[in-house]
This record gives sequence, C-alpha cells and structure tokens, in this order.
Amino acid sequence: MASVSPAGRRAADALGIVAIILAALILLPALMIFLIGLSPEMNAIWWLGIVLLPIMAFLGGVAVVIGVIGVVLRVRQHRNPVLSIIGLVLGVLLVLPMLWVLVGSTV
Repeated sequence: MASVSPAGRRAADALGIVAIILAALILLPALMIFLIGLSPEMNAIWWLGIVLLPIMAFLGGVAVVIGVIGVVLRVRQHRNPVLSIIGLVLGVLLVLPMLWVLVGSTV
C-alpha cells in the first residue's frame, strides 16, 4: 500500500476557511431573523436585526481582512485562492447593510 508523501499533498486555504466560518457564524442567524420577520405574527422580531447589525459589520470587516490576506498569500504562493475569495465576498455582504444604513439617504 502506497502512502501519500507530504510533498504531494496540497495545502489547505486555512485563512479562507476561517473567513467563511466567521461570515457563516453571523450570516445564518441574520438570515433566520429576516425570514422569521417576514411572517405577520413574528413582526416584533425585527429588533434583533438592530442588535445584529453592528455585530454583522464587525465580523464582516474581520472576514474581509482575513479574506484579503488569504488571497494575497495564496496568489504569492501561486495557488488557487477560491476559499479566500468566497470568504471575502461573504464579508463584503455582511458589511453592506451597515454601509447602507450609514450612507443611504432618507428621501
């Protein structure tokens, strides 16, 4: 039975995995609150969105920073940065609602 040598194994994109996990930790509860809030009986759950908004922005910013670092490191190693790019995009999606609240006009 042949064993795989360490030189033949591909290194995992650890920073991309961390960015995705951080983004998923807050993205799933926020999505759940949004979907529950759509039903007329559960309209009072929207206040949780106000509580989650700063947390989403903070963890999204952390995921963006980790994703950018992961993309830069993977590109410098001449490897595929797919997981880091996914973590970066999820982080941007988490930051966008807070930017919309801060920059959006009330016209």
